[in-house]
Amino acid sequence: MINIKKLVDIGDKELEVWMKGNGRTIIIQPGMISPLSEWNALWEDLSRHARVIIYNRAGCGKSDKGITTRNRRENAKDLNALIKKLSITSPIIIGHSYGGLILQQFAQEYPNVASGFVLVDSTSFDAYRLDEVEIEGEDGNSTEAWIEKCKTYSGLSKKHLQLEMADWVNELKEILPSISHKEVEKFMSNPTMFESLSEELEFDLLSRETNYYKAFPDTFTIVIGRDPKASIIEMVESEGLHKSEAEDIENIWQNLIRNQTKLNSNTKYILAKESGHRVHLENPEVIKRAVDSIFNSIKVKE
Repeated sequence: MINIKKLVDIGDKELEVWMKGNGRTIIIQPGMISPLSEWNALWEDLSRHARVIIYNRAGCGKSDKGITTRNRRENAKDLNALIKKLSITSPIIIGHSYGGLILQQFAQEYPNVASGFVLVDSTSFDAYRLDEVEIEGEDGNSTEAWIEKCKTYSGLSKKHLQLEMADWVNELKEILPSISHKEVEKFMSNPTMFESLSEELEFDLLSRETNYYKAFPDTFTIVIGRDPKASIIEMVESEGLHKSEAEDIENIWQNLIRNQTKLNSNTKYILAKESGHRVHLENPEVIKRAVDSIFNSIKVKE
């Protein structure tokens, strides 16, 4: 069985890639701030019956940022370059959160490359609508606030970032095995990642761009949405929002997820019961079920 962790040269930069298993290829595109080790358990499970590739997009982990401004189009371009470099044919691609937004862009730009998409509680093109909810006091989780935070973090030393990210890192350490703790610490103390994030947030989540839409290919697609009840509880307990604020945000998010189910006539929806946004950690079985469903659909078509 293949089990490789390496840097892959895609032309203008190198990307950190983990690859395991044999058979039909599955590619995992993690979310905006998501170390590969968060996905390790699912990566291992899926690799029992397929070749599974997971990678850090430009600027994250050991991946180079490159010289271009980061946004979903550049990230989709990198994904296509990686697929070509590794000579991958008709992969099933999983994208979580911001990774799902990259996949939606990828599908429009490169419509005949993938055989299936799994959008896991994916960010939407109209994500700016989430900032329409009025939050009492200073909203430290607004897109504008996060852009400023990321710009500040990008100018800090790795040692200073370790202190700033300590709470986030400790939270991940509680749910991930000890073998991955050093990787998480390095991932979260990378100033270059926050430089990339500030660019991505500004272009992809703050911009009210209206000319993004192109026809979505008729590719087998499964949209996985988080459980609204679990998400509201999470926002109230973890982010300190009032319940009414959390409900307003969740209503918009669920509406955006429902809109994704209209991407094409081959799109299905699955609810990730009792799971918040981190579906890959809280209900990974639903992702495995989605992949199996696409595999079966492909077999019937073939």
